[in-house]
Amino acid sequence: MIGFGDVDALLNLIERYKKWRSPTRKQSNTAERFIKLFEAHGVAKAQIPRFFGHELSLYQVENEQELLKALSHPILRDAADLFGVKVEWLEGASDELYELKHFYKQPHEFGIWLDQCLPNAVKQDVDGWLLTTHLNSDRYDALILMRECIGELSKQPIYRYHFCELWIYSYWKCRADLTACIAQGWKRNCFIYGRELTPSVFEKIASLTTVPNSELENTSITGKHFHPENLTTEPESFVEGVSEGQFGKTAALHRWLYWHEKELMDAGFGDCGPKFQSYMVDDG
Repeated sequence: MIGFGDVDALLNLIERYKKWRSPTRKQSNTAERFIKLFEAHGVAKAQIPRFFGHELSLYQVENEQELLKALSHPILRDAADLFGVKVEWLEGASDELYELKHFYKQPHEFGIWLDQCLPNAVKQDVDGWLLTTHLNSDRYDALILMRECIGELSKQPIYRYHFCELWIYSYWKCRADLTACIAQGWKRNCFIYGRELTPSVFEKIASLTTVPNSELENTSITGKHFHPENLTTEPESFVEGVSEGQFGKTAALHRWLYWHEKELMDAGFGDCGPKFQSYMVDDG
């Protein structure tokens, strides 16, 4: 028996997401948010004129009132575009910094998006993480977070972050669809690594209200390593922790093979389709 249908699953995902994310509105002015945006991405206040330009001076970035005078809507828009955040956050009209990109049920769009992203990245440097808490629950507990190099300061890369769908890791459809995304990333040398975060850090990142992997924001991506690429090559790893018992495992394998037929499961490690087909027969 199916645990929940497509419509119910989608509605539950949306409802849990809305209830789960309850950001606290912080009172600050535009100049403070502008400085915070750069500092959270690893750009010190005094480095902003060199990194961002726009005829900003050291005196202006060091003096809040002078910075407020200098900031214009085009400057705010360019800063938001530089880091891939909402200009409304800089304007104080939104608590969320990021838009969530959606690839559930359409993982082929992830490869299309990567192909558009790669030419714009410095040295075509795009990689990321599959972040999860591995709680095996029916709530959002996984996120594909990609980062795109947009420049360097003191030989350290500066990144723009992309939030590529929130997932329920144990749900069989999510497991197959996020695996197809991971495969397309590895195929393009946009390596997606696994990190198991504490629930509190994961929720802070997934709220879309903080800059990820930032010491300033207490969102550093540290924790137990795992290998999400194994989801593309090892049937045992792929079905581990999938909910809904044997039905969930069988349905997940069928969906893996479906995306394989669509040429979305090639992670560059050879054709693993026969291995998954054989595993499904043996396990069934």
